[in-house]
Amino acid sequence: MNFYDREKELEALTKILNSEEKRFTVLYGRRRIGKTSLIKKAYENRDNFLYFFVEVKREEALLKELSSLFSKAIYTNWYDLFTDLFERFDHIIFDEFQNFFLVNSDILYSLQHAWDETKYNTKLTVLGSYTGLIKKIFMEEKMPLFGRVNNFINLKKFNLKSGLEMLFDFGYDTEEALEIYSLVGGVPKYLWGFKNKDNLKNKIYELFIADFSPFKEESKNILILEFGSEHRSYFSILEAIGGGNKTLKEIEDISKIPSTSLSKYLNELVNNYEILKKENSILDRKSRNARYSINDEFFDFYFNLLSRYLSEIEFNPKSALEKIYQQLPTHIGHQFENICIQFLKEKPNYPGFLINNIGKSWGKVPYSKNLSYDIDIVAYNDDNILFGECKWTNKKMGIKDLETLKMRSNYVNFENKQTKYILFSKSGFTQELLKFQTDDLFLLTPNKMVSELFKD
Repeated sequence: MNFYDREKELEALTKILNSEEKRFTVLYGRRRIGKTSLIKKAYENRDNFLYFFVEVKREEALLKELSSLFSKAIYTNWYDLFTDLFERFDHIIFDEFQNFFLVNSDILYSLQHAWDETKYNTKLTVLGSYTGLIKKIFMEEKMPLFGRVNNFINLKKFNLKSGLEMLFDFGYDTEEALEIYSLVGGVPKYLWGFKNKDNLKNKIYELFIADFSPFKEESKNILILEFGSEHRSYFSILEAIGGGNKTLKEIEDISKIPSTSLSKYLNELVNNYEILKKENSILDRKSRNARYSINDEFFDFYFNLLSRYLSEIEFNPKSALEKIYQQLPTHIGHQFENICIQFLKEKPNYPGFLINNIGKSWGKVPYSKNLSYDIDIVAYNDDNILFGECKWTNKKMGIKDLETLKMRSNYVNFENKQTKYILFSKSGFTQELLKFQTDDLFLLTPNKMVSELFKD
């Protein structure tokens, strides 16, 4: 199996593991992101380490199970166990560490005391899948392990280049790969689900809809474990936002959650769970114009398309597939905007200047009561600004699309910057527009995007 991406994380872990001092490292990120695979790679040539996957079970059973990994005796308390672990092993790995807290929060106090008192150069690495709980355990002042961690590594999804590289290795062409990436993003486990190549419609049925399909209950189960007893309120919010960018008022109207409670939930989804993204119109500092979107392609696909057909998926899966597939181009079109922004983040010098800010712009058309505008991409530095439009349709983009983008750009206050434009089009561009191309206009098809990504 090929090992993709993660060079920076591997380099950081190697430096930590080679240290001559004791180190406490927390590696966290959403489920399926590849934490265990990364740790296996980091430890593939190391000796004298103990790996333990922490399950939620009776405390006595968990204590016995961990004891039996390295001792003939069964420990009767956690403090003695942890103390002896730090003495015997150079490296200790606890996978799904947050489950200690769920079994008995007092276990963390025992670990804290043993860690504080150990004089050995132990490297303790803990992995956690539930972002909100991991932050609570290690970042809240009242918790026993607050201040003990030397290194936090928040493992993110693969970047666009690495995700596409995997899909190309599986045999998909550029358009197919971008469509798949728009559904599952750069989460390694979900990308591996597409290893046995087939057309997108069949893969959606195989992975998300058919009986016993591997990802059918995935989103729901992950989020129920993350949110606990309040998951229904969080689900209502995510269903309200799925497939678009919504304002606070729009989310309140759709979810029926009062604004007094909604703000709290949204703040947690953005900051604690990292499932939502809150954006202001770029170059506009008015927070009341903020929009929320789901910050994960896999969850966005679930809450935009799959969740609305759950009953039909159970009783008439073929019919549900047809309805989902019919709406797929609109969903992919929305995600294509984010893919284009990701492209520019990974190629920040592409427009001939170094981008140091990027986002979207929206607002009211000046001198108009009812008209509003949206610009898919606005990227800039001190001296330059780039406006962009993204289209995932079967129609070529032409002069009219460029003129519309230029007109909308006039609604943005960008002072005295050199202006450039960029158009991304699934189906290419008309001959008229291609002849119109200048040094300040960039025209990119999916194949051109890939060519630029893999140029270095």
